[in-house]
Amino acid sequence: MKKPLLRAEGIIINKDRTKILVQCDLEESFYRFPGGGIKFGETASEAIKRELIEEFDLQIGVGDLACINESIVEYEGKRRHDCTLIHWCTGGNKVIEPIIHNERPEVQLTWCTIEQLKQKPTYPEGILEFITSGNDEIKHLVVKKSYK
Repeated sequence: MKKPLLRAEGIIINKDRTKILVQCDLEESFYRFPGGGIKFGETASEAIKRELIEEFDLQIGVGDLACINESIVEYEGKRRHDCTLIHWCTGGNKVIEPIIHNERPEVQLTWCTIEQLKQKPTYPEGILEFITSGNDEIKHLVVKKSYK
């Protein structure tokens, strides 16, 4: 098993908390929050800002830590342990239509309602329940799974 991977992602939610800016494939078969790996010496906030500029040419503001997600999975004989620091973010209001990823044309950034997100897998597991709970205390989500 490789060393655990440290990641950072942003929850960009509209003012009335009805839509969230998410990353997905073009078919929208799953949803996740935009972000990526944290480089050595970089804070989670800096990583979120950098990733959104690199991937979608989008400048955002990064706020408080919302959630810590530990994902420990095994798939196709490989084991992976990711720790993701997820922050509340602002600044997605300029996004009107989906934005295609600068390096991966099969990935887009798009607004989805909470109801849309409930219809398909949204990662990390448990994050929608946290967002809709109205509880602003930092949440620790742990996912341990084995996929065949």
